[in-house]
Amino acid sequence: MTKTRIFSISLIPLIIFLSYLLFDGIAGKIQLAKEIAADEERVKNKLMLVRDAEKAYLAKYDEYTSSFDTLINFIKNDSIYITEQREIITEREFDDPRKYLGDSVRIEIDTIGIEPVIQNVFGPKYANYNWDKLPIIPRFENDPANQDKRFEIFAGKVEKSGVMIDVIEVVDKYPLDITRKEDSEIPKRRFIRFGSRTEVTTSGNWE
Repeated sequence: MTKTRIFSISLIPLIIFLSYLLFDGIAGKIQLAKEIAADEERVKNKLMLVRDAEKAYLAKYDEYTSSFDTLINFIKNDSIYITEQREIITEREFDDPRKYLGDSVRIEIDTIGIEPVIQNVFGPKYANYNWDKLPIIPRFENDPANQDKRFEIFAGKVEKSGVMIDVIEVVDKYPLDITRKEDSEIPKRRFIRFGSRTEVTTSGNWE
């Protein structure tokens, strides 16, 4: 057997080992990508629950809340008025000096009932949901050592055209995807959030 053949045969274990490392590395990256995608989907779903609750809170109390305790109490124990809106149109008289404005329209809003927030905003799907865990980042919900890993919530007001407008922002500052950076130039690659501290929006940066 020639030295060249002996050398070639001796390389086979090394080639197999390097191939295994390459395959294992690729498989590991694929698995991590799947875990990140699933994790971020759970984060987005929970943020949408927070957003729906904050919108309902704003509708009733004319402001957002920066307290998860207050928000949870609102969801579990508060109620929302069910209203019905009617337009009453009155034709202006021919000699009415405001005839050029068209018909007179009056809006009447009647309260026709009251519903619990859970029922009105979330429906039966969330009847047994554990709302006490709403502030906790999903992947830490069942991890007693990381119950402090919570969404950061901000509620305040900004001035727009001389008018004070309510704003809300809720952020996951503990991303599983370590490539997410708050200073990224691409908004969708920053921490997952909805709303803004400076703009009047409740959109998520994933939308």
